[in-house]
Amino acid sequence: MMKGKANSKTKYLILIFGAFAVFFTGYPHIWSIYQPYAMDLTGWSQSQASMCFYLYFVTFVLGNIFGGRIQDKYSPRIAVICGGGIFTVSVLLCALALRPSPMMMYFTYGILQGFGQGMIYTTIISTAQKWFPGRTGFASGVIVTANGLFGFFMAPVSRALLSSQGIKATFLVIGVMIGISWIFASIFIKNPENMGETGKNAAHREEGKQYSSMEMIKTRKFYFLLATMLFGLIPYLILSPLSQTVQMDRGIASTVAVAAVMAGSVFNAGTRLALPTAADKVGRIICLKVVLIVAAAAMILLVVAPAAVTTVCVVLVYACYGGIMGSFPSLTSNIFGMAHSGENYGYVMLGIAVATLGAPAITNTVLGQGYDINVVFAIGAICAAISFLFLLLLEREMKREKSEAVAVGTKSFAK
Repeated sequence: MMKGKANSKTKYLILIFGAFAVFFTGYPHIWSIYQPYAMDLTGWSQSQASMCFYLYFVTFVLGNIFGGRIQDKYSPRIAVICGGGIFTVSVLLCALALRPSPMMMYFTYGILQGFGQGMIYTTIISTAQKWFPGRTGFASGVIVTANGLFGFFMAPVSRALLSSQGIKATFLVIGVMIGISWIFASIFIKNPENMGETGKNAAHREEGKQYSSMEMIKTRKFYFLLATMLFGLIPYLILSPLSQTVQMDRGIASTVAVAAVMAGSVFNAGTRLALPTAADKVGRIICLKVVLIVAAAAMILLVVAPAAVTTVCVVLVYACYGGIMGSFPSLTSNIFGMAHSGENYGYVMLGIAVATLGAPAITNTVLGQGYDINVVFAIGAICAAISFLFLLLLEREMKREKSEAVAVGTKSFAK
């Protein structure tokens, strides 16, 4: 009884302090607030300053893969300490990287920060799921929601620091906060004792096999899952940079446009927890189908509906993005098992990297050719439909493998 109470306390401490550390991995998403200050101080062009953000996404995925491997080989604590140390140092060094050449900032803010964050992100999500084997969606949802809330809480803090203390001091203050967050997380984080030896852990997996990353990438399921994520994120990634201006261009008041973006951010964070938690009960594939249908419908309405509907569509697309980001960690674990879930999810997140680079390329190409913004939104709707198609293929592949496994089991029993 006492051991059960201790384990219950431990898993919630891991969840709370893990979420606290992952909260700060949302830092790059407010780079747009820092960018004007960096440009004024250094003379960088907008494209040079924006590259910091895009480099981060590429190395973030690599950090997820590496962090998952360190976690599997050594322990989640080692992965968090290594990743947290890299993350903290990268932000502190940003204060020294504000020079006429952006190369050092590319290395610190882009490469080092992304890599360190990735190590923390995947490790904490994977470990939290192992402590909540029957509620993996809830566990990963709490962690991913923390990431989504960073901008809501810390954007005002950053603005205040930037205006009063300057960008260099702001990097130092945020860097210290980051260091405190992962130190607390590293104190509590660990794998459950005798993990995987109880029937309870296996009972909540859709697949009995525990795939290594090399085994996973040889399956069709992996590529269907990767494509579902990639195309499912495109609607948000093409709308997000335009969400405020497109509303104002359609005659919507600036105060309403700003409120819509803020509401979208709240719904983005909320669905990161609500959708995977609901999926624990009704099924992850079903929940993702609903999200993709809503995303496609919202993008179509942006093309054909009256201007007044634009604000609602913006909020819906933000919410769908949160649902996708919240659902995929637990979906990956359900399909490929918990044993290597950290590294496996890192590979699935390649879809995020490609989508992040592909979305602005789509927008720039379409608008650069002189087409209307509605063409961009139509492409977003098509991408959501393609994502839905890949999700159907994934579902069919999972059912096929399950039926084959049942057939093999029946034959073995008959013998």
